[in-house]
Amino acid sequence: MLITAIAAAMMFSVGGSPLSERVVAQGMFFGAQRFPAIDVDANDNLYLTTSTATAPASAHTPHSQIYFTMSRDYGSTWDNLPQTRNLSNSPGEAFGPSLAVYKNGKVRVYVTYHDNSTGPTQAYLIRSKKKTKFRAAEDITTHSGGAFSPRVALDSGEGVNIVWGDSEVVRGKVVFVRSTDQGATFTAPIDVSRSAGVAFDPEIAVDSNDTINVAWQDNAPGTSVIMYSRSTDAGETFSDPKQVSTGAGNATEAAIATDASGRISVAWVDESPGHAEAYYARSTDGGESFSEPVDVSNFPNGDIHKATLVTFHSTVYLAFQNGDLYGEDSIRNEQVYLAKSDDAGVSFGASEQVSHAKNSVGRAHSPAMVVDSRGVLHIVWIDASVLGKDEGLLFYSNTANGHGFSTEVMILSVI
Repeated sequence: MLITAIAAAMMFSVGGSPLSERVVAQGMFFGAQRFPAIDVDANDNLYLTTSTATAPASAHTPHSQIYFTMSRDYGSTWDNLPQTRNLSNSPGEAFGPSLAVYKNGKVRVYVTYHDNSTGPTQAYLIRSKKKTKFRAAEDITTHSGGAFSPRVALDSGEGVNIVWGDSEVVRGKVVFVRSTDQGATFTAPIDVSRSAGVAFDPEIAVDSNDTINVAWQDNAPGTSVIMYSRSTDAGETFSDPKQVSTGAGNATEAAIATDASGRISVAWVDESPGHAEAYYARSTDGGESFSEPVDVSNFPNGDIHKATLVTFHSTVYLAFQNGDLYGEDSIRNEQVYLAKSDDAGVSFGASEQVSHAKNSVGRAHSPAMVVDSRGVLHIVWIDASVLGKDEGLLFYSNTANGHGFSTEVMILSVI
């Protein structure tokens, strides 16, 4: 919903404790935020998108846009003032951005998301001509059915690789498309999942050898499992899907990352312990086999969701949130946490709390991360305890080693 701005300084430093001081400023508006995505270029400039509400809840006409901001000083300041850029300009619900920045030549930015402005939910692409001079949003769905949660990854030659959950037919499937002309045209969709069940919520990562790696959830076995497939020929063909999760409970919310040595990291939410935990497995043989899954979050009384991964050399970072839907009275410490592995995913240290939401008012959720060329981890998340009623605002912090975090900064979508 739209909120009258209650902050004169749009950046709040809140340190290691909940936000305690607010300064009133009249005449400004900002929208509640969801689903951040973050990336970095070769010069360590940070690029950030969120889904932002642009209509009040009282209007009973849900409306959200994809908003964009960036930082040129390692996250100290952001160019969201006096107004944050609206990339989607949609008459409908633009939601769930994925973001990729080309790092090997001229900087170009690619943003995917889904939008229901034409009726059915479709996959959209926004691409920049150069740096952050963006073209108009384009519907890249090839049919009139549904296309959900598109995710984008770039290869070394600026091939634009996109996956989404597709419901053109009755059952869901994971499809892949590719562009070699900076997103102007795309190949026909390829069914990566080839499932007899419902395959959905894919994630994609391209490694240093331009191998395309895809993970998703699939209910063909009866319970939901995490599946994996890869392409070594620029998306012409994909390997037979391989099951990564092994537990008896539902496995959902896949995440995937690769490192410079070709190792593949996969994380997901697994209900095998009787409640939701963040599990992790890795492959060191190009996806031929995966290690036995391990419970990284280890919250015996928790409800873990939104696991996400990034790697840097032999370091693996896994972030997650505790708590799913707002108002879970049985769940305590509804915060964002980070776990780190210093040995390429062989083992993880104890999870450390990143956010400081006041849980009597709201939760922290939806982490997104990137590591810059210096090895500094930049992490953002949504905090719903400033406004309450699960209306979220975006917070940012960074860490050089995963154990000490910079002062939190609030990044508002000013509209």
